[in-house]
Amino acid sequence: MGFLLGAYGKLMAGKRVRQLQARMMSVQSQLRRATRDIENMERTLNQQEKNLKYMNQSYISNMMMGMSGGLQASIFGALKTQFGDSLPIANGGIDYAKLSSEQASYLSSITQQMTTQFQYQQQAMQSSLMQQNSMIENNFEAYKELQLQPLKDTEEELQLEKDSLETQIQLAQQDYEACKEMEKAGAKSLVPNYTGQG
Repeated sequence: MGFLLGAYGKLMAGKRVRQLQARMMSVQSQLRRATRDIENMERTLNQQEKNLKYMNQSYISNMMMGMSGGLQASIFGALKTQFGDSLPIANGGIDYAKLSSEQASYLSSITQQMTTQFQYQQQAMQSSLMQQNSMIENNFEAYKELQLQPLKDTEEELQLEKDSLETQIQLAQQDYEACKEMEKAGAKSLVPNYTGQG
């Protein structure tokens, strides 16, 4: 009887091990895919965030360059307005070497005034850029959480199932070995005793 129970138990435990191992392979494949999906999504979102910040930086840089060019034009315009035709011009621009002391003094004053204003505007733009980048980071943090959470939940569920399957496979293998031993012990009891002492 022990032989039959052991043989049947071994058969069923072996079948259970194979079923669990097949399920484990499927879960491991799904888990790898879920992990890869999370990594790809994070990479994509990080790139989008980086692109937005770069666009902001480019926009501010272009504005500053424009302002820098505008500063020179503003200084030239202020001198032209102040001194008109008496301003020494060479090659379409001011001939700074030929400025009178009054013109040079005015140039120094207006340049300092406009440069201070330009620097203030630069600082305001840098501050604005930092605020915008901070907003982008915060918005993307929330967006990442929203997009990644379902994938992370799936990954966690698959990891839990994988852990559970590892335990079940271990137990099924132990059952298989126990039934194998029972079958072996039962087979010994079926062998006839030829010693004549039975």
